[in-house]
Amino acid sequence: MGLMRMTTDASKLLMLFNWMSPTFPIGSFAYSNGLEQAIAAGGIRSPADVEGWIKDMLEMGSAWNDAVLFARCWHENTAHLNELAQAMAGSSERYQETMQLGQNFWSAARIWFENLQPTSNLAYPVAAGSACAAAGLMASDALLAFMQNFVAAQVSVAVRLVPLGQTKGLEIMKNLAPVIERVAQRAATATLKDLGSATIGADIASMQHENLYSRMFRT
Repeated sequence: MGLMRMTTDASKLLMLFNWMSPTFPIGSFAYSNGLEQAIAAGGIRSPADVEGWIKDMLEMGSAWNDAVLFARCWHENTAHLNELAQAMAGSSERYQETMQLGQNFWSAARIWFENLQPTSNLAYPVAAGSACAAAGLMASDALLAFMQNFVAAQVSVAVRLVPLGQTKGLEIMKNLAPVIERVAQRAATATLKDLGSATIGADIASMQHENLYSRMFRT
């Protein structure tokens, strides 16, 4: 039996796995995207709460906007996308998060490229999308990995803070896989006119987090 034909060259897939791994050194483990505040306030108490929170973020929250901006990096001017990404950060902490992760991602990804110019002002979805496009990765593969990485980071926060057991965390990842696939397909064909979010609770949590007395995460 022959090997199954991959949609992307194996070496590029391995690079993508590195870039979207929790171990890729961009410091994403330090950010919760407002989830820490929601847990501290008592709004997130169970695996179902966590799953619902992440699902909403994917379908109509900041993760949706990031997915659209990421996908448009194969088609749009990077500077324009970056302006939109910065403008759509819903709080000072979210701005700090996307800009710091973007800078760290670009710096780490440069190891794979000799001609990737240094930069210090790209929001995370634009930095990651631009690097993936420059690497010749298929947008569909990269988008799935990008969104999976978001979900994994959010589940990791919940495992520590709700707290959830590792098995419950894996169940959430499994349950959200069809959501990731569906939203990724929608984001792949979306335009900038499709940007927008309706997760007001998450936005408020992100704004309140900076006043949280005892916290593990920066956002």
